[in-house]
Amino acid sequence: MMAPGKQAGSRWGPILVATAFSLLLEYAVRGLSSLTAFPLLLPLLAMAYASYFTLVQDLVVRFRLRDRHLVGVAFFAGTVYVFTVSGLALVPPLVLGVNWFAILFVPLVWWAALQTLLGRYLAGRLLGNDAGLAPLPPAGRVVALAIQAGVILLFQLSGRIPPLTPVAAGVLILLLIGSASAVKITLPSRDEPFPVINPNPVWDILAGASVIVFLACGLLPAGEPALMGPFTVNRTALQVVVFWSLLVAGVMALHHLIRAGAGRGRGDPLHP
Repeated sequence: MMAPGKQAGSRWGPILVATAFSLLLEYAVRGLSSLTAFPLLLPLLAMAYASYFTLVQDLVVRFRLRDRHLVGVAFFAGTVYVFTVSGLALVPPLVLGVNWFAILFVPLVWWAALQTLLGRYLAGRLLGNDAGLAPLPPAGRVVALAIQAGVILLFQLSGRIPPLTPVAAGVLILLLIGSASAVKITLPSRDEPFPVINPNPVWDILAGASVIVFLACGLLPAGEPALMGPFTVNRTALQVVVFWSLLVAGVMALHHLIRAGAGRGRGDPLHP
């Protein structure tokens, strides 16, 4: 993430950069015009992402998480949101009571690949690594979790999110148990060094190009609207962002496989 010799940044700088990157993705699909149409949405999303990245940063500091663990953490959080905040998991077409495309695409492509891995990469590249930071105080974790719960509650009370059926609730519980277990059983030992993230030219290009693409999509004139769950978005921007997101996630996965095949380190693309 950072140039050799660059010192670790503050706790909050990388969190704010990663949050801004996620908000840029959100408004690439919604259109920047929605900032005035739905003025309360921006602070809600900002609080949700800032508290999420605060908790992610704390997990990295406390447990020396690498990218494979962050995928599991992001999948856990993204799955909660796709069921309870966007409601996309509950919008047809449904199989076994849920929309499996939404469950796979949103948590894995948007939350894991772009927002968590690439967003944190960009933040670290600009402001430094998390090495040297102290763990978040217990009160800080409680506040961050309370913000997450509050955001979810507000969206649930809005009346726009489809109700969670017993079958969908069962799927949600199984997915959360599975992702949490996958992270827990693969945690590195406390003896492992902190995973310092080095500059990666491929990820530099992906991060920079993503910012440009998201800005361009956000500035597109309001065209034919489309529904993304209970929310109205710009159809053209949505199509471009989905295509770009799949492309970026595919390149990231391919880069990981190439590095793993070459036997460099342990195949972790962010930690050469």
